[in-house]
Amino acid sequence: MSLWHRVIEAVPVEKLVAQSLKIAAIIVGALVVNLLASRALRRLGARAQAVEELRVVESRRAITAVRLAGSVVRWTLFLIAVVMILREVGINPTPILAGAGIIGLAVGFGSQALVRDVVSGFFIILEGQLAVGDKAEINGVYGVVDEIGLRTTRMVSPGGLVRYFANGAITSITRYPAGAAPYLICVPATPDKVEQTREAVRSILADLNAEQGLFADTPGVRDVLELLTYGPVIRFAAGVLPAAKARFEADSAARITALLAERGLAIPQGRHLAIQPDIAGAGVEERNPSRP
Repeated sequence: MSLWHRVIEAVPVEKLVAQSLKIAAIIVGALVVNLLASRALRRLGARAQAVEELRVVESRRAITAVRLAGSVVRWTLFLIAVVMILREVGINPTPILAGAGIIGLAVGFGSQALVRDVVSGFFIILEGQLAVGDKAEINGVYGVVDEIGLRTTRMVSPGGLVRYFANGAITSITRYPAGAAPYLICVPATPDKVEQTREAVRSILADLNAEQGLFADTPGVRDVLELLTYGPVIRFAAGVLPAAKARFEADSAARITALLAERGLAIPQGRHLAIQPDIAGAGVEERNPSRP
């Protein structure tokens, strides 16, 4: 006698049909709820994108959060459906869940790095520290964020190099909303040579950019400060490409000073050309990701 015939003899056909219908109803119900929840989340994401006041970065973060919520809903419905089906066929799921909890605990102790990555990734997504398309530095490495997952974050460097960062190993994040690091170049000038110095610095910065590729756009004059005890100071605003920051900070002040001297526009004695981050006009965000 086949196994199927023995099952039919052991279980009445009516009961078997009733259980099958209930299991089918559970599966269909889970699928319907998942479909409705997915549609609701998609509408929520579409509304977030449609809000005119919402910036592009915030819209991307909203989409990321919606996708994460959808994944949580699917897994929750799956687990509930499995438990209900097990109860329907007469299997007590409590020992199975307890065993799964013990196994999960053992796996957790054996894979702490994985758990740390997932928890860190969750906080990066939840707090909106990064979004796909952001130009940022992760652990001092500059690039464009290509993908953010719960375990790893993928970044594409300017040269096309693809880098992967374990979320648990990310210790610092610096975002550049404008795609460049804002700096102020403060140039002291003699009172009768302000205009000449301004044009000379414009030319020098253009030459340096052509030579080294320092700036995201053409540096411009922010303002001219008239300091009573110091004299006029011309302040240039420059958006420095993050990959060129170290080079720009290291030798640009000395080179600009030397080139001005060559043109007969030496910095007045006792004063110094200064280069400093433009905090006021930056929009740069530096963050330390939450650690588990």
